[in-house]
Amino acid sequence: MTTLLTVENLRVRYPTRTGVIEAVRGVSFTLGRERLGIVGESGSGKSQTGRAIMGLTSSHGIVTADRLNFSGIDLLSISAKERRSLRGKRIAMVLQDPKYSLDPVMTIGRQITETLRTHEKVGKAEARDRALAMLEAVQIRDPKRVYDLHPHEVSGGMGQRAMIAMMLIAGPELLIADEPTSALDVTVQLDVLRIMDKLVSERGMGLIFVSHDLRLVSSFCDRVIVMYAGKIVEELKASELNNAQHPYTRGLLNCMPVIGEDRHPLPVLDRKPEWAA
Repeated sequence: MTTLLTVENLRVRYPTRTGVIEAVRGVSFTLGRERLGIVGESGSGKSQTGRAIMGLTSSHGIVTADRLNFSGIDLLSISAKERRSLRGKRIAMVLQDPKYSLDPVMTIGRQITETLRTHEKVGKAEARDRALAMLEAVQIRDPKRVYDLHPHEVSGGMGQRAMIAMMLIAGPELLIADEPTSALDVTVQLDVLRIMDKLVSERGMGLIFVSHDLRLVSSFCDRVIVMYAGKIVEELKASELNNAQHPYTRGLLNCMPVIGEDRHPLPVLDRKPEWAA
């Protein structure tokens, strides 16, 4: 399997008046043309890992790594201009909530074509046609109507599909999806996952799927990384997630409700200091 992304000893730090906050601490993994899930609680460093790969860490954050390589490109040594040329074209990121990710004063069609025309020299007519085709690919029923709407005029599920269309329009090789279904109801979640699965399979992309939903990740991804306090505590095949050995992963699994069982109150994690060591 061809390796698209190599991450070795990635660290993200934020200096504050009271000391340095280490959001990501020594994360290492590789990614091929597969679906890699990253799971953990809020604050475990999942999104910060994705943002560091994209080059979207806040300006006061400090990102270091022994190696951060995408398709032969050293992401830590390239210029800001080169980073911008990669973002959207070869690496894309779907953010968590379309209400906060889409520009409220631009139509959906304009936002999608802007992404395409930033990276490719195409005319307005061709950009519109490709945007409509991409909206249709993410199963929006009336793409011509949605093309001219503003984000507040569409539902959450449709907005998330538009976000996916915008991120895929330029044909990226790597897609980072940061909890793309957390703001959606269950039926729309499944639709969005089917769309992403189909597009990733057809295009041969690599996917990093960030989530806190272990059950969802176990059924959708090929491999799973479990993060706690900025570190990877366990890595295993998604199909074997129920056989996880680390007590933190076992604790997360045990906290999930089980149909047909009376579990009130639900168990909570009994955290151990050594997990964060």
